[in-house]
Amino acid sequence: MSVLGISDKTKNVYIGDSAIYGRPIVTNQLVIPISFPRLVSSVYRSLGEYPGLIFLEDIYEPAAGIKRGRVFCLPISNKDWMQSVFVRQVEWAGVAPAKVQEQYFYHYQIYNMHHYISDTKSNQAILGNGEYASFWKVIAVEQVFGSDVVVTLKSTRSNGVLPVLLSNDISAEDYQRLSITLDEVQTANRKISPFHLVESCRSAAACAVGIAISDPVPDLGKALSKLAALAPQNTISQYTGNIIARLHSRAKPNAQAQHGTRDLTEEDAQTALHSLSLLLVELGLAKY
Repeated sequence: MSVLGISDKTKNVYIGDSAIYGRPIVTNQLVIPISFPRLVSSVYRSLGEYPGLIFLEDIYEPAAGIKRGRVFCLPISNKDWMQSVFVRQVEWAGVAPAKVQEQYFYHYQIYNMHHYISDTKSNQAILGNGEYASFWKVIAVEQVFGSDVVVTLKSTRSNGVLPVLLSNDISAEDYQRLSITLDEVQTANRKISPFHLVESCRSAAACAVGIAISDPVPDLGKALSKLAALAPQNTISQYTGNIIARLHSRAKPNAQAQHGTRDLTEEDAQTALHSLSLLLVELGLAKY
């Protein structure tokens, strides 16, 4: 079973069956903080600047939005990694023996993904932090020869899906209002809750349709009715707007009780986001 070590001095990353047999990771391998929203954070707490859980990427398939790698946990400080000849070659390269100093490493062990194995609905994962966070779904966990646990992640959120606004075709006031609502969409897209993303998409859609009909109606349903009367041929805008409106109403507890609809899912949130993108383009307010 692999262990991982990070030099506190150089931040170089090493991997091995044990610290004394550590070797540098492959140059293009990424090491990224990872968190699981349904996992109690105090169980795998950080140690200083070092996160409690990190993901070592082994394979990335951009076209499919798939990452495969291993999750490591429970950082502790130790010096054992310097017993490896391969680690010493890197850490002490060009350093005279008389000037060699004691070095500490942050030592991680494999996380066995027990929270996912015991409940496969706990499949949400976040790579990175803050504005650099990306959202993923755990789709497979496999124990390979040597006892390492390999995790397969599939991307669920895209930060670059919204088209570019056509500032020359929109008044300065409308451009500012629409930009604010789209900023809120991008902010919601970095949150784990599907509801927040659907809600912000509804607000942005209402603003966009209001601009198209020259009537800033805050209610998306009323705005779409006016759009249908003014531009009956623009059916795609009407359909995409209605999809967003329906998804938003589904998120309301009273609507769920009345119509027996299910809870919003991550896929619903992404549908709302892509519908908003198409709506903006079809209304002539943006381009891909």
